Amino acid sequence: MQASRDGPTNKVRTRMSIASAVIFGSVFWRMGRAQTSIQDRMGLLQVAAINTAMAALTKTVGVFPKERAIVDRERAKGSYSLGPYLLSKLLAEIPIGAAFPLMFGSVLYPMARLHPTLSRFAKFCGIVTVESFAASAMGLTVGAMVPTTEAAMAVGPSLMTVFIVFGGYYVNAENTPVIFRWIPRVSLIRWAFQGLCINEFSGLEFEHQNSFDIQTGEQALERLSFGGSRIRDTIIAQGRILMFWYWNTYLLLQKNKPKYQQLQPPPLQQQEQTEGH
Repeated sequence: MQASRDGPTNKVRTRMSIASAVIFGSVFWRMGRAQTSIQDRMGLLQVAAINTAMAALTKTVGVFPKERAIVDRERAKGSYSLGPYLLSKLLAEIPIGAAFPLMFGSVLYPMARLHPTLSRFAKFCGIVTVESFAASAMGLTVGAMVPTTEAAMAVGPSLMTVFIVFGGYYVNAENTPVIFRWIPRVSLIRWAFQGLCINEFSGLEFEHQNSFDIQTGEQALERLSFGGSRIRDTIIAQGRILMFWYWNTYLLLQKNKPKYQQLQPPPLQQQEQTEGH
């Protein structure tokens, strides 16, 4: 029911997913194997990770605070409890939540000529889909934490910007100051970008003329400090982040359960005066 009510929003998201994929695909059109294509690939994969996460986050923080107000009233009446509501909401949104990153990947992947095998394409779509779910879960937590949609729209993207900075492309994990080293470990952008890079660069060979040129995809991964990692590890990390945000959403909604003052009968003296009239 909620999914059907989001019809106009979903139409806009469909257009935006396809439009952004076409734009990125046109910018990074059919990349070759030259040395310059290494940087292009990294840039495209980072942009894909950011676009997927921000699209899912902004949709959720734009809708959930309003929905929460209705749910709070229903919970106060005792119509349903929090656990079944959250579970049914998550299950209902899985097909729709997966559709947008799949559309995005289906258009972008062949246009940019990323690693041209069906299994790599399937893994690409799987990584961005899991990332989309994690970003939506983060949006639920933000929506449960703040009182209004406006506040959620301010907090959500600001928090995501921190994860983008520590997303593995702008700051190398090995150069991150000690005090901030926990941020890349909890950044859904970082894990998505790392998974996409492993999927794309593993097994690739690049044209090279000088001895210092990057010759293989594995060497490119080492430059990013992603050497020796597996896609499965990045998916597991995304799953942990996903469950962390879901659990926090549950705790916040439980803690912020609205309390309504019960109606009290009028004092006896007031009742007698009313009856006297």
